[in-house]
Formats: sequence, C-alpha cells, structure tokens
Amino acid sequence: MSCIDFRRVILANPRQPDESQLAHARECAACRDYLERQREADAQLFEALQVPPPDGLADRILLAGGLRNTRWAWPLAASLVLAAGLAVVWPRLAGGDALGREAIAHLSHEPQALTIAQAVAHDFLPTLLADQGMKLARNIGQVTYSQICPLADKVARHLVVRTAQGPITLFLMPDDTLPRSRAVTEQDGMIAITLPAARGSITIVASRLEDAIALENSLRAT
Repeated sequence: MSCIDFRRVILANPRQPDESQLAHARECAACRDYLERQREADAQLFEALQVPPPDGLADRILLAGGLRNTRWAWPLAASLVLAAGLAVVWPRLAGGDALGREAIAHLSHEPQALTIAQAVAHDFLPTLLADQGMKLARNIGQVTYSQICPLADKVARHLVVRTAQGPITLFLMPDDTLPRSRAVTEQDGMIAITLPAARGSITIVASRLEDAIALENSLRAT
C-alpha cells in the first residue's frame, strides 16, 4: 500500500483501519502520525456534536423564512428541527454494539471494581497492550483493579485505571477474533467505546463520553 492510498482511505474513515492499513502504519512513521492526527480530529468533531438543538430554533426558522403565519409553517419547522436534531445526535444513535452493551452490563454487576485498590505494577498495562499491538502515548493513571472475566463468550482482562477524572474501565480481549469496528454505546448512564486492536479488541467504559475519548486518544498502534 502506498502512502497516498493509505491517507486517502484514512481521511475517509480514520476509525476503522483494516489489517493492511495497520501494517502500513507500523512500517511508516509519517503515515502513523497522520493516522493519529486524523483519529484525534475525528474524536474532537464527534465530541463537539454532542449538543442538543438550541431552544427556539423552530421560531427562528419560521421568522427567517417569512413563514410564521402560514398553515404549513409549523409542520415544516418541526421537520427541520427534527432533521437538525438527528444530524447532531446521529453519531450516538447510529453507534453501539453488543460488546459495548455487555461490557456496561458486566460493570454494573461488578461495581466494587471501581473502588478496590489492588497493588498493580506500573508496567502491567503497557505489557498487556503490547500483546495486542498497542501502546500508550502518555501516562493515563494507575491500574487499581485487574481480573480475568467472561465477556462475549470469551475471556477479557477487566482493568480499572484511576485517572485524574476518576476511574475508567478497560476490557482487553486479545483473543477476540470477530471483525470489530469502532462503536460508541450509551446505556444505563455509561459510555462504552469498542475499538479494534492490532490483535483482538479493546472496550473502554466510562461515565462520561469525554473521558472515554480522552483514554481512546491515548492508545496507539505499535
């Protein structure tokens, strides 16, 4: 794969590189940096869109178009507001996957994981990520919980990382052989981001979208 072909594909979809694109990124430092910049830009755009349509939008649409008193003005305005709302929330509604939902459900049955403080070595998480062809671009905090748990008919390494924003959960599944795409799942007040790794998959679970995205942006392919 040439650098031009790689960048053309990544520009269109930076969140779902296939194995050939990941292999090129591992061999080409410039394209690897390009991939990470596009992922960060994509995440920032996604986060910026997480706002509801402003109050009074329907009235402003009607007044701007001179339609305030026509019989069909309100149905038209309602349609426009609905379209605007869907455009804003579509990234959330369109996302989500079974693995993300199962990860959130698993965490709800194991709430003590968020408060337990185990003695875990500082190099524990980098070593696990390396086994999946991933690494950390920066320090994200201390691992305070680690267990092997059943997830999606397989086993996952269930980790809790104590970050500056609070505890964030990771499920590392190096033996996950299903073809995964990046998915954002919202359920029971929690956010899960499922990511394909060079080997297997990684699911991030947090109480806030911005915290999950911040941790996601710390992950890099090796």
